Amino acid sequence: MFIHTESTIKQRFDCQFLYLKLMKHTTTLLFLIFALFSFPSIASAQVAKTQVVQLSAIANSDGTITLKWPKETYAGNFKVYHRNFVHNNNVWSAVDATLAGTVNTWTDATATAGTDREYLVTKVNGTTTEAFGYIYAGNKFIPKADKGGIILLIDSSYLKALSKEINTLYTDLYSSGYFPTIIFAGRKEKAEAVKTKIKAFVDKAVIRPKAIYIVGHVPVPYSGYFSSNGDRPPPDGHVEGSGNHTGAWPADLYYGELEGFWSDQTVNCTTAGDPRNYNIPNDGKFDQSTVDNPVELEVGRIDMFGMDQFSKNDTLLVKEYLNRVHNFRMGNLSFRRRGLIDNNFTGLNLASTGYQNIPCFVGLDSFSDAVDYFTEQNAGSYLWSYGCGAGSYNSCNGIGTTSDFVANKGKFNNAFTMMAGSFFGDWDSKNNLLRASLASGSLACCWGGIPKWYLHHMAMGVNIGYGAKITQNNANDYFNGNFNGAWNGVFIALMGDPTLTMLQVAPPSNLSIAENQGTTLLKWNASKEKVDGYAVYRIDESKQEWREISSYCPSSANTTTDTFYFDYCKSTPLGNNQGKYTYAVRAFRWETTGAGSYRNLSMGVVGQTITTDVNSINQTTILAYPNPTHGEIVISGLKGSNRCDLRIVNISGQVLKSVSGSTSESGEIHVNVADLSDQLLLIQVNQGDKFFTEKVNLTHN
Repeated sequence: MFIHTESTIKQRFDCQFLYLKLMKHTTTLLFLIFALFSFPSIASAQVAKTQVVQLSAIANSDGTITLKWPKETYAGNFKVYHRNFVHNNNVWSAVDATLAGTVNTWTDATATAGTDREYLVTKVNGTTTEAFGYIYAGNKFIPKADKGGIILLIDSSYLKALSKEINTLYTDLYSSGYFPTIIFAGRKEKAEAVKTKIKAFVDKAVIRPKAIYIVGHVPVPYSGYFSSNGDRPPPDGHVEGSGNHTGAWPADLYYGELEGFWSDQTVNCTTAGDPRNYNIPNDGKFDQSTVDNPVELEVGRIDMFGMDQFSKNDTLLVKEYLNRVHNFRMGNLSFRRRGLIDNNFTGLNLASTGYQNIPCFVGLDSFSDAVDYFTEQNAGSYLWSYGCGAGSYNSCNGIGTTSDFVANKGKFNNAFTMMAGSFFGDWDSKNNLLRASLASGSLACCWGGIPKWYLHHMAMGVNIGYGAKITQNNANDYFNGNFNGAWNGVFIALMGDPTLTMLQVAPPSNLSIAENQGTTLLKWNASKEKVDGYAVYRIDESKQEWREISSYCPSSANTTTDTFYFDYCKSTPLGNNQGKYTYAVRAFRWETTGAGSYRNLSMGVVGQTITTDVNSINQTTILAYPNPTHGEIVISGLKGSNRCDLRIVNISGQVLKSVSGSTSESGEIHVNVADLSDQLLLIQVNQGDKFFTEKVNLTHN
């Protein structure tokens, strides 16, 4: 365990590189670290707790923000810093306050309603910085509605078996502000070939995507020279002769790092206990142990391959997971806002990941570190949990085993969990403990503590994939825990949906749109939950933007407490959508968490309209309406009394219905889709030299 002695916040990471060199050349020190990690700790000190300033925040009625931490009698001082959430240079402010060691609150008097800021609080004794605390806090903060592009990288073996779930996922993401694109990958493809597909799409995309969501056993990249003779020791410390967890480890972040060079020529390491980790030249496994270039895209994976202890195959386990996440987004699955920490490594700093993040999520008074991981989460629901102990691929001392997750499937009541212990961070192993939590009921999991993970932005509505990315890129921004040189490691990976946010609001439903002389009336069914209002948007597909009404109609309000809304600026152009407009309505609730308050948006109910003034529509424009539809789709703008071929396709590319025939004299064709299930449909029309594709949302509500 190392305590830094430096005079500035920036300098606090300088010694970690000296530390790494020392580890690489000092066998005694390395053995001490992995020996402590491999067997139950007998130390009584709560090292993880002492390295963290546990922070929560209160959004005050006057717009200010008050930070809080546990009260203690400390001989040194607390120092407070802040910076904006969007930080390109990682620079903290000058010291906002220096407080006595007996003080446990500080109010940011410069904050006003709408503020969001990241804060750092350190414990400093002389020139020694002994602990760090980070929180992303806000007061009535309003996050952006649009989330950017996302690639759904889907195992092609699920094309038919999970077509309904893939359609639902696509629709849910679109309704949540993402602009999804599906790329299928076969299990036998090379990781390089899969990345070539990703780069080909990204390079031609009008707007670069933000994230990659991997569904299934898409080829797993392996990378690294983790060895006592290599670039770094294995992250869990098991070098040659002491566990042999050496060589290359799974490296999903490879798919999200688009600009760097990944070589496969130099590493020759076959000392691993499992041949899966062997790394030799030109074997398809990469040489890099660390991220040489910043990871650009957020990456998360849901993969149940090889989870044989569960009675269902990977397809059915993934199906269960996708349905569970859908229910969560719909507000049908909720968890008590509390957390727990089950720390079986009191002499190491691994659990500092739990002590750092969980108070931000649920507050200082809503988590306990004196409870048992499985006992508590089988008896009642927990939004967050953390557990660590001596490990194997499928066990964690003091926590449990993969078999426990199997036995407690259906009872294990947890949304987000973090675990740390030897071996199970190598997640592509059979019956892996991290993935077992997802198969049993959790929504997301990570190997938290090796290195430290930073997910605290989720307390203000940010998605979990953002925290995974900043953890992967964390070379010298946040304190990383200094464990076995694990920072910036290629193995850092998120198990689960990277788009998940912490708290959900049940969406409205059944949007209908009516027009009259340039005015559009939107009506919808209320959310089943008590909400504070509804936000109304128009979606610009060409720019991938959710536009608030006031952005093109300044006299209009963006929100309403009613279940109807008049858009009086309907005639205002928006992108290239001549004659048709896509609207979305989202319920919102002012959410209070352990980090303040923010506006939490539900998924949207989406619909499309066209102008009723036929003369205002370019006659070469083809239109599909109503959108959403409850059973019939009308395609207009075609040549009258001419043959037309039409296909109804789901977003996975499956043809659900084909229609061939002649249009009416007015150039219309009607298609009944009432026999299809609720989903997003792609309408493809071919008539001579005209080819037309449109998205139509089918809902029977």
